[in-house]
Formats: sequence, C-alpha cells, structure tokens
Amino acid sequence: MNPHLIPTDDLSLSSYRMLALRETVLHSWETQVRANLASARQLSHPVLIDTMPVLYERLCSVLSPAYFERDGIDVTSIGEEHGIERANLSDFDAEGILAEFQMFRSVVFDVLDAHDVILTAPERRTLHLTIDSAVRESVRSFVTATDSLRERFAGALAHDLRQPASNMVLGANLILRLNPSPEIAQWAQRIVKNGERMGTMLKELLDALSIQSGDRLALTLTEFDLMALARSVTDRAREYQGADVRLTGSSVKGWWSDAALERALENLLNNAQKYGDAGTPIDVSVAESNGRAILSVRNQGKPIPAGELDAIFQQFVRSSDAGASTTSSWGLGLPYVRSVAQSHGGSAVVYSDAHAGTTFVIDIPVDARPFQQG
Repeated sequence: MNPHLIPTDDLSLSSYRMLALRETVLHSWETQVRANLASARQLSHPVLIDTMPVLYERLCSVLSPAYFERDGIDVTSIGEEHGIERANLSDFDAEGILAEFQMFRSVVFDVLDAHDVILTAPERRTLHLTIDSAVRESVRSFVTATDSLRERFAGALAHDLRQPASNMVLGANLILRLNPSPEIAQWAQRIVKNGERMGTMLKELLDALSIQSGDRLALTLTEFDLMALARSVTDRAREYQGADVRLTGSSVKGWWSDAALERALENLLNNAQKYGDAGTPIDVSVAESNGRAILSVRNQGKPIPAGELDAIFQQFVRSSDAGASTTSSWGLGLPYVRSVAQSHGGSAVVYSDAHAGTTFVIDIPVDARPFQQG
C-alpha cells in the first residue's frame, strides 16, 4: 500500500530521496512553527499540519521531469485550501501565514542539505518558485476568506441590533408623550437622537455589506424636482445642524429615487461639515447638462491626498485626516453615495485641492428608469 499522496512511479532519484524525508521535514517544520508562532501553539496536529504534506509531495514531484510533463504541477488549489482553513480554523493572520511558509522553506532546504540530497541550481529554483506560488495563493485566499467572515459577522450583528435600537427610540418617545420633567425630557430626547443615529449607522452598514457583495441597490423611482429635494435637505442641515449651506442652480426634473438621493446628499453634507474648515460655507449646486443631472457639494479645507481620492469610496476606508477625527463613523457614507449614483446609471467622483477645496459630484441620467429594469 502506497503511504504517499502522489503516485511514486516515474519519480527521479532526487524526488525519491526527498520523498523519503517527508516526515522529517514536516516534524521539524511543526516544531519550529509551534515554537515561534503563538497562533499555532494551541492548534491540534491535524489542524496545524493542514495541506503541508500534500504541498511537500508536490514539491517532490517537480524534481521529476517525466512526472511534471505527464501530470503538470499546480499548487494553486493547495495554497487556496491552506489559506481558507487558516481563516476558518485558527487565529492566524496574513503575517503568520508568511512566517510559517518561510519556516517551511528553510526547513525543506536545511533537511535536504543535512541528508546530502544534492540539488542542481534549476531544481532549487523550481522548488523556490513552487513554494512562492503556494504562498501567494494561500495569502490571497486567506484575505478573501477573512473578509467574507468579517462581513457575515458584521451583517448578522447589525441586523440583530436594529430591533433593540428601534425599541430604545420607541420607549424614549413614549416617555416624552407623558410630559415628563424638563430634566427627564432632555435625557429622553438624547436617547431618541442617539437611537435614531444608531439605526442610521446600522442601516448604512447593512447597505455597505450588500454593496460589497456586488448587489445592486433596488430603487423605487418617481418623477420629481432634484432642486426641490436639495432645498429640503439643505434647509434641514441649516436648521438642525447649524450648517452654513449655500444652494445654487435651477430646477431639474427627472426619474430617480428620492429616498436614496436624499440620503446620499445628507451624507455628503455631513461629510463636508465634518471635514471642512470651520467658518467657511458649504456650496451645493444642482444643474442639468446633456440629459444628465449634476449634483455637487463643495467645502473648503485641507485637501484629500491624491492617493486617497478613490479609496474613500471603498467600504470601511476613511481618509488619513478622518482617522484623526473625533467624529464616530463607520466610514460607509461615501461608498453608499457611489452605489446610489451607479444604481441610477451614473457615477460619483471627487475633486480636491488646496485652492478650490473638495467637491463631490453625483452625475446621473435625468431618466434613470432604464437602469433599474431587469
């Protein structure tokens, strides 16, 4: 009975000698990994060893030209499975995976040299390239798997928290209806305000996770005036947030989702107020050009670094300046803005420099109905 995971016929002498050292290599590797990586110490042997026996035998195979030509050597799937299992069954991070492969590489060549397995320069190079391929695929699949796990956890948590947040707001509003003392009313109002804010953040999180998974926002489209919507949003920003907002432009009627565009504009105004210079106005403009509606929000302040302009539209990413802000945020407002624009068949872009300030632009067709069909 063949104890190995690969056929041993047609193997070269170097492959046979290397294959005979499999258990020595794997034992030495496991010992080093447990000694040097805290994330490996509590793992059982079967979980820690994972796909390394298969990888080692594939390394043996590449030293046999006849075997290579007949079956080909591809360690992509081995690396992928290793990364996925590390994500699902351990506390490893990407650095841990790189470290364990570095130790594996060192152990392989140290054991071969110690047992006088002489390899040619091309053979050593082939082993290095094969290990590099396994490392690359392992880290890539690990990152993908951990992102997926994180998103599923965040989605489940956000979904479960929405009901308690809603109940908190409902309870506080019931207290306010009982005409409580001024002090109790003040605290109840704070509960309402923060509960509503929590609900908004949770909804943004769920939307962002939906966007990340590639789902298009399902929009209900009606015909309305974008200028009227912008006026309503900017009026609220002045009244409730004390924002210094200047609205210019003209009436632009079209078919869009009023709820989605209202929220997108609110996000842009909040962003402008948070990161714009104090005492400077926020300029909102509504215009029409070539059958497209152009909605822009501009604020004065420190420009966004050029290398971060596109990244700020990505989920869970905030600019370096925002990272130092005391304003709590999921960093989900701008990804939502872009998704709303794209779901209308348009785009969202940003321009930023020290002289002109930072301008976010939503550019969408006047009639978005064709982009919501099918």
